[in-house]
Amino acid sequence: MHRFMDSKVFALLFSFVIAVGLFFIVNQAKLGTPNARNNQANQQLTSDTRKQIEVPLQLNVNSEKYFVVGYPNQVQVQLKGPAALVTTTANTRNFKVIADLNDLGPGKHTVRLQQTGLNSELQATIKPAKITVNIQPRETETFPITVEYDKNQIMAGYKVTRVEQDLKKVSITGPENEMQRIDKVVAKVNLPNDVRKSTNKAAVIDAVDVKGKTVNVVISPSTTDVKLDVQKDNQKNNEENK
Repeated sequence: MHRFMDSKVFALLFSFVIAVGLFFIVNQAKLGTPNARNNQANQQLTSDTRKQIEVPLQLNVNSEKYFVVGYPNQVQVQLKGPAALVTTTANTRNFKVIADLNDLGPGKHTVRLQQTGLNSELQATIKPAKITVNIQPRETETFPITVEYDKNQIMAGYKVTRVEQDLKKVSITGPENEMQRIDKVVAKVNLPNDVRKSTNKAAVIDAVDVKGKTVNVVISPSTTDVKLDVQKDNQKNNEENK
Protein backbone atom coordinates (compact mmCIF):
# COMPACT_ATOMS: atom_id res chain seq x y z
CA MET A 1 0.00 0.00 0.00
CA HIS A 2 2.79 2.34 0.91
CA ARG A 3 4.52 1.51 -2.32
CA PHE A 4 1.36 2.41 -4.30
CA MET A 5 0.99 5.77 -2.50
CA ASP A 6 4.62 6.52 -3.19
CA SER A 7 4.32 5.56 -6.81
CA LYS A 8 4.10 7.89 -9.80
CA VAL A 9 0.60 6.58 -10.66
CA PHE A 10 -0.79 7.72 -7.32
CA ALA A 11 0.86 11.11 -7.71
CA LEU A 12 -0.69 11.54 -11.15
CA LEU A 13 -4.16 10.47 -9.93
CA PHE A 14 -3.96 12.79 -6.94
CA SER A 15 -2.91 15.73 -9.13
CA PHE A 16 -5.76 14.99 -11.55
CA VAL A 17 -8.36 15.00 -8.74
CA ILE A 18 -7.02 18.29 -7.38
CA ALA A 19 -7.08 19.86 -10.87
CA VAL A 20 -10.67 18.74 -11.50
CA GLY A 21 -11.75 20.09 -8.14
CA LEU A 22 -10.12 23.45 -8.78
CA PHE A 23 -11.71 23.57 -12.25
CA PHE A 24 -15.21 23.15 -10.84
CA ILE A 25 -14.62 25.63 -8.03
CA VAL A 26 -13.34 28.35 -10.39
CA ASN A 27 -16.06 27.86 -12.99
CA GLN A 28 -18.80 27.76 -10.39
CA ALA A 29 -17.58 31.11 -9.07
CA LYS A 30 -17.56 32.53 -12.58
CA LEU A 31 -21.04 31.25 -13.33
CA GLY A 32 -22.38 32.53 -10.06
CA THR A 33 -21.14 36.12 -10.51
CA PRO A 34 -23.38 37.10 -13.50
CA ASN A 35 -26.40 35.61 -11.74
CA ALA A 36 -25.70 37.71 -8.71
CA ARG A 37 -25.22 40.77 -10.87
CA ASN A 38 -28.39 40.07 -12.83
CA ASN A 39 -30.38 39.64 -9.64
CA GLN A 40 -29.03 42.92 -8.31
CA ALA A 41 -29.83 44.70 -11.61
CA ASN A 42 -33.35 43.25 -11.64
CA GLN A 43 -33.93 44.43 -8.08
CA GLN A 44 -32.77 47.93 -9.02
CA LEU A 45 -35.09 48.05 -12.06
CA THR A 46 -38.16 46.81 -10.20
CA SER A 47 -37.68 48.71 -6.93
CA ASP A 48 -39.73 51.88 -6.44
CA THR A 49 -38.13 55.27 -7.05
CA ARG A 50 -39.21 58.91 -7.40
CA LYS A 51 -38.36 61.52 -10.00
CA GLN A 52 -39.60 65.07 -10.57
CA ILE A 53 -40.01 66.38 -14.12
CA GLU A 54 -41.50 69.43 -15.84
CA VAL A 55 -44.27 69.01 -18.42
CA PRO A 56 -46.39 71.46 -20.45
CA LEU A 57 -49.89 72.28 -19.22
CA GLN A 58 -52.68 71.70 -21.72
CA LEU A 59 -55.95 73.62 -21.55
CA ASN A 60 -59.20 72.03 -22.66
CA VAL A 61 -61.30 75.06 -23.62
CA ASN A 62 -63.36 76.45 -26.49
CA SER A 63 -60.55 78.58 -27.93
CA GLU A 64 -62.79 80.03 -30.64
CA LYS A 65 -65.02 81.58 -28.00
CA TYR A 66 -62.74 82.23 -25.02
CA PHE A 67 -59.26 83.47 -24.22
CA VAL A 68 -57.56 82.23 -21.03
CA VAL A 69 -54.97 84.16 -19.02
CA GLY A 70 -53.15 83.62 -15.74
CA TYR A 71 -52.08 79.98 -16.12
CA PRO A 72 -48.55 78.51 -16.01
CA ASN A 73 -47.14 77.13 -19.25
CA GLN A 74 -45.53 74.19 -17.42
CA VAL A 75 -46.04 72.32 -14.15
CA GLN A 76 -43.96 70.00 -11.98
CA VAL A 77 -44.88 66.31 -11.79
CA GLN A 78 -43.36 63.86 -9.30
CA LEU A 79 -43.41 60.29 -10.62
CA LYS A 80 -43.29 57.28 -8.28
CA GLY A 81 -43.04 53.62 -9.28
CA PRO A 82 -40.69 50.97 -10.71
CA ALA A 83 -37.33 52.56 -11.51
CA ALA A 84 -37.20 51.42 -15.15
CA LEU A 85 -40.73 52.70 -15.81
CA VAL A 86 -40.07 56.02 -14.08
CA THR A 87 -36.91 56.55 -16.14
CA THR A 88 -38.67 55.70 -19.43
CA THR A 89 -41.61 57.99 -18.67
CA ALA A 90 -39.32 60.85 -17.61
CA ASN A 91 -37.45 60.55 -20.91
CA THR A 92 -40.47 60.20 -23.21
CA ARG A 93 -43.03 62.30 -21.28
CA ASN A 94 -45.73 60.28 -23.01
CA PHE A 95 -48.58 61.57 -20.84
CA LYS A 96 -50.42 64.88 -20.45
CA VAL A 97 -51.38 67.25 -17.64
CA ILE A 98 -54.63 69.07 -18.41
CA ALA A 99 -56.90 71.75 -16.99
CA ASP A 100 -60.46 71.01 -18.11
CA LEU A 101 -62.27 74.33 -18.66
CA ASN A 102 -64.93 73.11 -21.08
CA ASP A 103 -67.83 73.54 -18.64
CA LEU A 104 -66.73 76.96 -17.37
CA GLY A 105 -67.80 80.42 -18.53
CA PRO A 106 -66.19 83.88 -18.32
CA GLY A 107 -64.59 84.91 -15.02
CA LYS A 108 -62.01 83.63 -12.55
CA HIS A 109 -62.02 79.93 -11.72
CA THR A 110 -59.91 77.58 -9.61
CA VAL A 111 -59.52 74.17 -11.24
CA ARG A 112 -57.77 70.95 -10.25
CA LEU A 113 -55.16 69.65 -12.69
CA GLN A 114 -55.40 66.10 -14.01
CA GLN A 115 -53.06 63.67 -15.73
CA THR A 116 -54.01 61.40 -18.58
CA GLY A 117 -52.11 58.65 -20.39
CA LEU A 118 -49.85 57.68 -17.48
CA ASN A 119 -49.01 54.01 -16.95
CA SER A 120 -51.20 52.47 -14.22
CA GLU A 121 -48.12 51.26 -12.31
CA LEU A 122 -47.02 54.87 -11.74
CA GLN A 123 -48.26 57.46 -9.29
CA ALA A 124 -48.15 61.17 -10.18
CA THR A 125 -48.19 64.16 -7.87
CA ILE A 126 -48.83 67.42 -9.76
CA LYS A 127 -47.47 70.71 -8.41
CA PRO A 128 -49.43 72.92 -8.20
CA ALA A 129 -52.44 70.65 -7.79
CA LYS A 130 -54.80 73.55 -8.57
CA ILE A 131 -54.52 76.75 -10.61
CA THR A 132 -56.61 79.91 -10.90
CA VAL A 133 -57.43 81.03 -14.43
CA ASN A 134 -59.24 84.02 -15.89
CA ILE A 135 -61.56 83.09 -18.77
CA GLN A 136 -62.57 86.03 -20.95
CA PRO A 137 -64.54 86.43 -24.17
CA ARG A 138 -62.30 86.29 -27.20
CA GLU A 139 -62.23 89.44 -29.32
CA THR A 140 -60.69 90.19 -32.70
CA GLU A 141 -60.25 93.68 -34.13
CA THR A 142 -58.32 95.41 -36.91
CA PHE A 143 -55.90 98.25 -36.08
CA PRO A 144 -53.84 100.62 -38.24
CA ILE A 145 -50.04 100.35 -37.96
CA THR A 146 -47.82 103.31 -37.09
CA VAL A 147 -44.13 103.07 -38.05
CA GLU A 148 -41.70 104.32 -35.41
CA TYR A 149 -37.92 104.80 -35.55
CA ASP A 150 -35.29 106.70 -33.59
CA LYS A 151 -34.57 109.94 -35.45
CA ASN A 152 -31.28 110.23 -33.56
CA GLN A 153 -30.00 107.26 -35.60
CA ILE A 154 -30.19 109.37 -38.79
CA MET A 155 -26.87 111.12 -39.59
CA ALA A 156 -26.78 114.87 -39.06
CA GLY A 157 -27.57 116.68 -42.29
CA TYR A 158 -29.86 113.88 -43.51
CA LYS A 159 -33.57 113.21 -43.08
CA VAL A 160 -36.24 110.61 -43.79
CA THR A 161 -38.28 111.87 -46.72
CA ARG A 162 -40.74 108.98 -47.04
CA VAL A 163 -41.82 105.87 -45.14
CA GLU A 164 -43.23 102.84 -46.98
CA GLN A 165 -44.64 99.67 -45.40
CA ASP A 166 -46.14 96.53 -46.89
CA LEU A 167 -48.89 96.40 -44.23
CA LYS A 168 -51.21 99.25 -43.29
CA LYS A 169 -53.47 97.32 -40.89
CA VAL A 170 -53.20 94.22 -38.74
CA SER A 171 -55.61 91.80 -37.05
CA ILE A 172 -55.35 91.48 -33.26
CA THR A 173 -56.98 88.84 -31.04
CA GLY A 174 -57.05 88.72 -27.26
CA PRO A 175 -59.10 88.73 -24.06
CA GLU A 176 -61.56 91.55 -23.60
CA ASN A 177 -59.66 93.39 -20.85
CA GLU A 178 -56.37 93.34 -22.81
CA MET A 179 -58.02 94.52 -26.02
CA GLN A 180 -59.41 97.53 -24.14
CA ARG A 181 -55.88 98.52 -23.07
CA ILE A 182 -54.60 98.95 -26.64
CA ASP A 183 -53.74 102.59 -27.38
CA LYS A 184 -51.93 102.05 -30.69
CA VAL A 185 -50.16 99.45 -32.80
CA VAL A 186 -46.59 100.24 -33.81
CA ALA A 187 -43.92 98.76 -36.06
CA LYS A 188 -40.59 99.66 -34.46
CA VAL A 189 -37.67 99.88 -36.89
CA ASN A 190 -34.25 99.21 -35.35
CA LEU A 191 -31.60 101.30 -37.12
CA PRO A 192 -27.79 101.36 -36.87
CA ASN A 193 -25.97 104.57 -36.01
CA ASP A 194 -25.55 107.39 -38.58
CA VAL A 195 -27.93 106.20 -41.29
CA ARG A 196 -27.38 108.28 -44.44
CA LYS A 197 -29.00 106.20 -47.17
CA SER A 198 -32.34 104.54 -47.79
CA THR A 199 -32.82 101.30 -45.89
CA ASN A 200 -35.21 98.33 -45.78
CA LYS A 201 -35.97 96.62 -42.48
CA ALA A 202 -38.33 93.99 -41.12
CA ALA A 203 -40.06 95.54 -38.12
CA VAL A 204 -41.81 93.73 -35.26
CA ILE A 205 -45.41 94.83 -34.75
CA ASP A 206 -46.38 95.58 -31.17
CA ALA A 207 -49.59 96.64 -29.43
CA VAL A 208 -48.99 99.13 -26.60
CA ASP A 209 -51.06 100.98 -24.00
CA VAL A 210 -51.01 104.70 -23.22
CA LYS A 211 -47.82 104.22 -21.16
CA GLY A 212 -46.04 102.41 -24.00
CA LYS A 213 -46.21 99.01 -22.30
CA THR A 214 -46.80 95.91 -24.42
CA VAL A 215 -50.32 94.48 -24.32
CA ASN A 216 -50.68 90.69 -24.08
CA VAL A 217 -52.49 89.92 -27.35
CA VAL A 218 -51.96 87.86 -30.51
CA ILE A 219 -50.99 89.90 -33.61
CA SER A 220 -51.25 88.44 -37.09
CA PRO A 221 -49.02 88.90 -38.97
CA SER A 222 -46.41 89.88 -36.39
CA THR A 223 -43.91 91.69 -38.67
CA THR A 224 -43.96 94.13 -41.57
CA ASP A 225 -41.34 95.25 -44.10
CA VAL A 226 -40.54 98.96 -43.86
CA LYS A 227 -38.56 101.13 -46.25
CA LEU A 228 -37.15 104.48 -45.12
CA ASP A 229 -36.08 106.89 -47.88
CA VAL A 230 -33.14 108.88 -46.52
CA GLN A 231 -31.72 111.92 -48.30
CA LYS A 232 -29.58 114.95 -47.54
CA ASP A 233 -31.45 117.71 -45.80
CA ASN A 234 -30.63 120.48 -48.30
CA GLN A 235 -32.82 123.04 -46.57
CA LYS A 236 -31.04 122.55 -43.26
CA ASN A 237 -27.63 122.65 -44.95
CA ASN A 238 -28.52 125.91 -46.73
CA GLU A 239 -29.60 127.50 -43.48
CA GLU A 240 -26.32 126.48 -41.82
CA ASN A 241 -24.32 127.98 -44.72
CA LYS A 242 -25.99 131.40 -44.47
